[in-house]
Amino acid sequence: MDFENSKMAGWKEIPVFLALARLGTLTAAAQLLHIAPSSVARHIEQLEQDLGTVLFQRSPQGYVLTEAAQAILIHAERAESAVNDAFRQSSSFAQEVSGTVRIALPENFANHLLIPALPDFQRRYPQLRIELATNMRIANLTRREADIAIRLSRPQHGQFIVSRIGQMTTRLYASAAYLARHPTEITAQGADHQMVGWDDTLQDMPLPQWLAGQLPSAHSPFTASTLQGHLEAAMAGAGLTALPDFLAGQLIPVGKERLIQDIYLITHSDIRRVPRIDVTMLFIRDLFAEWHERLFGGKN
Repeated sequence: MDFENSKMAGWKEIPVFLALARLGTLTAAAQLLHIAPSSVARHIEQLEQDLGTVLFQRSPQGYVLTEAAQAILIHAERAESAVNDAFRQSSSFAQEVSGTVRIALPENFANHLLIPALPDFQRRYPQLRIELATNMRIANLTRREADIAIRLSRPQHGQFIVSRIGQMTTRLYASAAYLARHPTEITAQGADHQMVGWDDTLQDMPLPQWLAGQLPSAHSPFTASTLQGHLEAAMAGAGLTALPDFLAGQLIPVGKERLIQDIYLITHSDIRRVPRIDVTMLFIRDLFAEWHERLFGGKN
């Protein structure tokens, strides 16, 4: 047997081997493992075949360990002990997860991803308290305004752990009612269109800048300071706006231009291994991986 195959040989048979070694009969081992005696025999035969040695002497009184099996038994019991320790440590770890985790993230991610998934997560960790800080202006991680951040850009300074967890694609959108009154083609830099604008205090943010760049001549009789406000305004027929694809619902995409932004998960390097931070980071990664799989079929 080659080395790679030998590393995996017999792992699934170890519990059966231990049961038979301790109890001595197929029937007793089968009852302990909740399987048929014939299944116990098959597992032992497979293990002997994998290892190339006889493990038990069969007799009317039961199964007796051979000399080779006596040596294997020591290692099998160590493996069993290590697995049991791992489960105990995992259980203890779950119990130790307590305290508050403050997460800074865009409102659209909070409302459409995190908040619906939080009840299940907090049932697993009942001593954990999650605080969500949602604002177009990102919380300052350096000043510890948040423990974890989900951002559309990398921090330029500070000691952080940063990982890319997905992408967000944004396009121009409008309602069917609005498009029935206006040409679908964007001509003359949007001069023939109305645009749902952004509050003046947010004009330096990437999304408002991209929208303004797409429709520099559009008339903007209405502004909003949140994506939800832009969504509602567009659905009411107030004009074109820029929205993430996953948020657009029944709105209709206009034009071919897209804004593609990477999504980053960020935390302070000195609290990365704190249990409450660790489990929350894993929860967020899994959540975004599932979301990305639904949107893009796993292409990331």
